[in-house]
Amino acid sequence: MTRFCHLIDDTSPGGVMRMLSFIQGSARMAEMGTHEVMTSPAGLSRPPKINADVIVSHIVLSWRNLPFFFALRARYPKVTLVHVEHHYSAAFEAQEVTRAGRFRAMLRVSMSLFDRIVTISGAQQTWLRDRVGISPAGMYLIPSCVALDEFLAIPAATGPVRRIGAIGRLHPQKGFDVLLPAFRAADLPGVTLEIYGDGPEREALHALAGGDARVVFHGHVEDPIAALSAVDAVAMPSRREPYGLVALEAMAAGRPLLVSTADGLRDHADLGAIPVPSLTVEAWTAALQKLGAQPDTGRAAVAKARVAQSEERFAHGWRRLLDEAGVS
Repeated sequence: MTRFCHLIDDTSPGGVMRMLSFIQGSARMAEMGTHEVMTSPAGLSRPPKINADVIVSHIVLSWRNLPFFFALRARYPKVTLVHVEHHYSAAFEAQEVTRAGRFRAMLRVSMSLFDRIVTISGAQQTWLRDRVGISPAGMYLIPSCVALDEFLAIPAATGPVRRIGAIGRLHPQKGFDVLLPAFRAADLPGVTLEIYGDGPEREALHALAGGDARVVFHGHVEDPIAALSAVDAVAMPSRREPYGLVALEAMAAGRPLLVSTADGLRDHADLGAIPVPSLTVEAWTAALQKLGAQPDTGRAAVAKARVAQSEERFAHGWRRLLDEAGVS
């Protein structure tokens, strides 16, 4: 039985912690071995004592954390080291990085210390291969997953769209500053925009709403199942999104889903999400009006069926990685 140790240095609630919780509770992942999650500070800290056949890092790659990864490789030279890249993408580089050459050098050096690299979307893998220069031989595309049974059990949306959901942190990354004026400009009588989340853009987004009674702010959502049950469709106008778990959950719930074409959201468009070609108020106004006039429930049903196989695809990806790494 293979012993996995998943290393993380940030246990804040979010997609990474939800995915790790899924791994620990998944019967398919349990067939491969045991999964321990260990919290360890990175940076200049010494790697902890680990008894495992495979060490999986979910820690952010950075110049600051590079000494930790060197020490991890040196301390466990015969253990298979895997890094799962949750954080970076082409859009992140374009929007947040001022010295691309230095940033890419950090990624290449950091990733060279691992035996295998897991990417979470096709768009992210293409960027790492073609722009950063990471060898495809050591990369494995394994899209993130969470437990979907309760989302799949939500009755599919039928009839007209009356409530459009926007679920996520109130941060410029999520593009809600484009969605709000687009919604207000659209001719959608009787339709509300339900925003679930909190964050640094809260006051700015309330100002953009301008007291419009059709825009409802619900604050931080503890239960995404309840939020998706309460809406008829979902909009994700993200500026960057290495993967986007909300998209996976929305499709599992059978909700028509509008997405930007940023990063991993393009992968969700391949599954059945509806891509909006540009992140402009005009493009999103047109997409919202079309959604309100003619929700594509057939497309949403196809997406739901495809997403239902996500856990099996996730486990298959890890089985392939173990086989090719020679881990028994």
